[in-house]
Amino acid sequence: MPFISFTTNHKLTLRQENEIAKRTGELITILPGKKEENLMLHLEDNQIMYFRGDDIPCMMIAVKLYNTIDFDAKKKFTEELVKMIKETTNIEINDVYVSFDEYPNWGKQGTLFQ
Repeated sequence: MPFISFTTNHKLTLRQENEIAKRTGELITILPGKKEENLMLHLEDNQIMYFRGDDIPCMMIAVKLYNTIDFDAKKKFTEELVKMIKETTNIEINDVYVSFDEYPNWGKQGTLFQ
C-alpha cells in the first residue's frame, strides 16, 4: 500500500506526468510485496522550491510504506527512481531528494491494517 508524492518546481508536461506514473508503477515491484495495483501517486509541479539557495529545477519524492522494507531494496528503488526522473524530466540526479516513512498501521478499504 505505497503512497508516493513527487513535488517539484519544474513544470511537467502531461506526457512527463504519465511517464512518471507508468514507470513508478513498474519500479514499485523492486520493493518486496509492493505492487502497482496498490500504489497511489501524487504529482505536484510548478511549486515554489529552492535548493542550495537557488530556484534550480529540483524534486522531493516522499515514499510512504505500510510495514518496513529492508535497506538494500529501498536503496535500489531510490537509485532506479531517481534515474527515471532524470530521464523523464531532465532534473539532475543530485537535485532530487527521496525520503521514506514506514508505518505499522495503514487504513485501506474502510478498515485499518496492522
